[in-house]
Amino acid sequence: MAEDNKIPVQWRALSRSTGTDTDSFAYANDGCPSVLISMPLRYMHTTVEMIHKDDIESTIKLMYETLLELTPKTNLSYL
Repeated sequence: MAEDNKIPVQWRALSRSTGTDTDSFAYANDGCPSVLISMPLRYMHTTVEMIHKDDIESTIKLMYETLLELTPKTNLSYL
């Protein structure tokens, strides 16, 4: 999706723990199809947390374009 829409991304694949809440619902019971989209930022969880405006806009565009492609027939299974 990012490539088709010329949205800049940095890939980091994690097959186990991401350290986020995504792990909880991705692996609980039968699991839930999950994708974690993170934005690069500085000083997370502080009063001076910073993120570049372009990264926010690119993330929104990536999420929007992805949602446009989903249909009731989209296969979201892990296997």
